[in-house]
Amino acid sequence: MERCVANLNWQEFAELIEDIKGVILPIGTMEAHGCTNLGTDITIPEYLAGRLAEELDLLIAPSVNYGITRTLLPYPGSMTVEPESFKAYVYDVAESLIETGFEWILFLNGHGGHIDELAEIARELWRVTGGKSIVIHWWTLCEEITKQVLGEAGGHAGINETYMVMAANPELVNESRYEPNMAHLVRSGAFPYPNPGTILLYEKGQGLPRFVPEEAKAYADAVTDEIARYIADVLANWKNNFAQI
Repeated sequence: MERCVANLNWQEFAELIEDIKGVILPIGTMEAHGCTNLGTDITIPEYLAGRLAEELDLLIAPSVNYGITRTLLPYPGSMTVEPESFKAYVYDVAESLIETGFEWILFLNGHGGHIDELAEIARELWRVTGGKSIVIHWWTLCEEITKQVLGEAGGHAGINETYMVMAANPELVNESRYEPNMAHLVRSGAFPYPNPGTILLYEKGQGLPRFVPEEAKAYADAVTDEIARYIADVLANWKNNFAQI
């Protein structure tokens, strides 16, 4: 069954919206990521969206591919939009999705630069339209899964993101370009600009990329399962507490 809204015609959409009330909106940005693609923050939520849509019977809206890039903006290929522009655009897209018949939206986020804006959008969407939403920052929600499955914490363009891109499309991971000096340990109380590394680690000695396909697959499966469980819990609680869901 076709689940990408952009690939449906209007009649097919009208038929599906009778029964499918949830839609995934993948959100990312263009940003330097060690030895993975500039669109890593897009590749991962789109990959997860494809898996989650099948498992939870959802549709997938076209992605928002430009977000708020901050400390890595000076690196070649990184791009950004202003926070006000991002918030206004994503809100308008979300409002339109609700108006076209969806009851709730999964904002499936791949980038840490616009976390606050997405929370504001979710609140405003409910206030104006009554539309429900779930905002998921996959790497944070799955922080414990990362440690359990991989034995260490992840990081920006670290082992967790690298493995998720490998699972989505191994051709987007260029191991030959990887160098350990790409990595920088982020320290509380210091703010270098631009960031001195395109791999950002948050725990000393943990998070550097590995390149083992079997590990990548196992990790991607565990991440998908964890997110699916969380969404199912939210939907069940909504059903218990909101008569219209």
